[in-house]
Amino acid sequence: MLRFHLRRASGYLGVELRTNIPAEPLWAVLGDTRLWPKWGPSVTRVEVEGANFFVHEGMRGRVGTVLGPTFPFEIDAVKPGIAWGWRLGGVRATGHEVIADGPNAAWIIFTMPWWALFYAPVCLWAAKRIARLARENPWLDTGGS
Repeated sequence: MLRFHLRRASGYLGVELRTNIPAEPLWAVLGDTRLWPKWGPSVTRVEVEGANFFVHEGMRGRVGTVLGPTFPFEIDAVKPGIAWGWRLGGVRATGHEVIADGPNAAWIIFTMPWWALFYAPVCLWAAKRIARLARENPWLDTGGS
């Protein structure tokens, strides 16, 4: 199931995809920076500062993009096992969430400012790739969640 919604209070658009996959393996894919190029259509590479490759508040690094340039990023909000948010080049970028819907299903949710509506199809594609990676790799580390 696919849903789009506008959160009026925040002005953010949400793209939500329901999967028949438990939340834990989805979170493992979503939070592992080494996997971002595998599911993020606009990401070609990721470099993080330090040895911890799993998203955590204060994490910094750089992402390479399909357009060529690299941008600094900072993970500035994390709810372990549920959500993370970041700033890309100093600008608030997409939000990422995994919400359990029973023991064997979960929603993958991307949020973005309303003016970034054009990015919704990219987020949907990413959500489908996250689900595929989680389904094909049940051995993934869940990042301690």
